[in-house]
Amino acid sequence: MKSHPTFLHKARAFTLIELMVSMVILVILILVFANMTDRTALIWRDTRGKASQFQQARDAFDLIIQNLSNATLNTYLDYYDAKGARRDAANTATFEPARYGRYSDLRFATGKASQLLSLPENTSPTQSLFFYAPLGETGVSANTSLNHLLNLVGYYITYEADTERPAFMPAAQGYGFRLMELRQRSENLTLPKAGTRWPPDVVDHPDVHFIARNIVALTFRPKLADTGTGAARSADGKGQALAPNYSYDSHTKGRGENRKELNSLHQLPPIVEVTMVAIDPDSADRLGRDSTPPDLGLEKLFQNADPEVSQKDLETLLTRLRELKVNARVFRTEVSLKGAKWSHE
Repeated sequence: MKSHPTFLHKARAFTLIELMVSMVILVILILVFANMTDRTALIWRDTRGKASQFQQARDAFDLIIQNLSNATLNTYLDYYDAKGARRDAANTATFEPARYGRYSDLRFATGKASQLLSLPENTSPTQSLFFYAPLGETGVSANTSLNHLLNLVGYYITYEADTERPAFMPAAQGYGFRLMELRQRSENLTLPKAGTRWPPDVVDHPDVHFIARNIVALTFRPKLADTGTGAARSADGKGQALAPNYSYDSHTKGRGENRKELNSLHQLPPIVEVTMVAIDPDSADRLGRDSTPPDLGLEKLFQNADPEVSQKDLETLLTRLRELKVNARVFRTEVSLKGAKWSHE
C-alpha cells in the first residue's frame, strides 16, 4: 500500500501591526457610537425641556377651551312692546306686550382687557373674555355635590409683581406676565344689571387667581360657523364680521344695527377662535426685572380681527420677541360653543 505524505499546517497568528489597526478602528467606532448617543440624549433632553417649559401654558390653554365650550346664556322668550322695550318695574302699569323676543339675564363679552376691566393698557395687554358657565365652583361645603352651579368666568393678562416667589429666593423683586382667571363662586355670583359694574372689579378679587405665568398675548375672535345652525358664510365673510375689532357683547346688537343676520343681542357666537402666546421662563425672568412692562409693541397689535391682519400682528410680535432673544410658543384653536343657537333674525 502506497503511503501519502502528511502535511502539517502551521496556524498563522495576527501581526502586531494588524492588532494595532484593529484596535484603532474599534476605538473610532466606539467614539462614533458614543457621540451619537450623546447627541441623541442631548436632543431628547432639549425637547423634553422645551415641552416642560410651556407645559403650564398648555394646561391653561386647555382649561380655557374646556370652560369656554360650556358657556351659556340660558336664553328664553320674553314679551316686548311695540317700541322694543321689555317690562320692568318702571313700566309695569302701562306695559302692552306686542311680540316675543329672546332675552338673557346673563352676558358674554370679549374685548380689550384694559377697557373691560378699566386697567392700564400696558399692564393689561391684548384681549379678555368674560362669560357664564355651569362649572359648579362653590365655597360652601354643603353645595360641593352640585356640579352644575353657575359661575362667572373670565380670562385676561396682567403684568405684575411675582407674589408667588418663595421666601428663600433672592430679595430682588421679580415681575412678569400672568394669565389670570376669574371664577366667581356661585354664592357670590354677580349678574349684569343696569348701573352696576360688569365684569366686577378684579383687583384684589377673592375669586381671581393666576393659572399660567409668562403669557404675553391673548385674543378671542367670535365668528359664525361655515356649516350647521350658525352658518352664514356670506354674512361672516372671512370670519371677522361678528367682531371686526375682537369686541363682542351679547347685551348689544353689535353689527346687527345694520345687518340683522349679525345681531349679537342675547346670542352666543357659534365659534370663538382662541390664540395665546407664551414665552419661556428664562426669557421671562430676564424681561421681568423692572416694574415697567417690557416694550413688546402689544399696544399697537391685535386691534383688527381680519385674519390676514391678525396673522401679520402675530408675526410682528414673534419678530419682536426674536429680536429680544426670547423663545415663544403659539397656541391657537377654534372652540365650538355647545350652548350657541344662532338665529339670523
